[in-house]
Amino acid sequence: MNISRQTLMAIERAAVRAWPALETDDIQGWLWRCTGGGSQRANSVSTLDFAGDDVETAIADAERRYRARGIRPMFQVCDLTAPGDLDERLEARGYRVQEPCTTLAKEIARRELPTDVEIAARPGEPWLSVYLTGITESRRQTAPTILAGVPAPRAFFVLREDGKPISVALGIVAHGVVIAECVATLAAFRRHGASARIMTALEAWGARAGAAVAALQAVTANAPAQALYARLDYHRVAGYHYRVLAS
Repeated sequence: MNISRQTLMAIERAAVRAWPALETDDIQGWLWRCTGGGSQRANSVSTLDFAGDDVETAIADAERRYRARGIRPMFQVCDLTAPGDLDERLEARGYRVQEPCTTLAKEIARRELPTDVEIAARPGEPWLSVYLTGITESRRQTAPTILAGVPAPRAFFVLREDGKPISVALGIVAHGVVIAECVATLAAFRRHGASARIMTALEAWGARAGAAVAALQAVTANAPAQALYARLDYHRVAGYHYRVLAS
């Protein structure tokens, strides 16, 4: 899938909006994010914009803020990171690469909403029972608070099997993009098409809410997830990784 820089920036901005940190600040155009818990995105600096003239001072400012909260400094570095040499600067300061991820996307069009997937404005207990099962304890501590702050338009999707919730996802529309978050299926029901059905509903809802592109971000090493999204016609459009200070 060939996309313009403008569309890629829309995807990246929508992804930032889709998972809001509890505390944010502006550092010369960068978005400093802090939440606690195990979420890397909500505890790293988003580097899509840089409006300053002293990169090293901006890095030091972010480090100072994280250390004041007892959190190891972390930056999210993507294909559109500014300035372009930030990755090299962080490496020189002792930052190591952590968890490379891929940004995947596809074009979508308006269609009928599936009738077998429940759609709600808030994450009810059935939704949480699936999503929280699949994440670490440190992420469970902050996830409900982050989810409560996800901006509208948003939708929480639940697929049931014999009345039991088995698969969930969260969709957020921003900048003409629907971002898929929190896609999860109970282990006993994987590889039977549940996630595909959830994603079909999410794409249909997103198109109805004004999105022309569906996108998501997945860990590069997560082979099952990468294979699933490839089957659903998602294509790699960018990549990113985190840089975390080693000491």
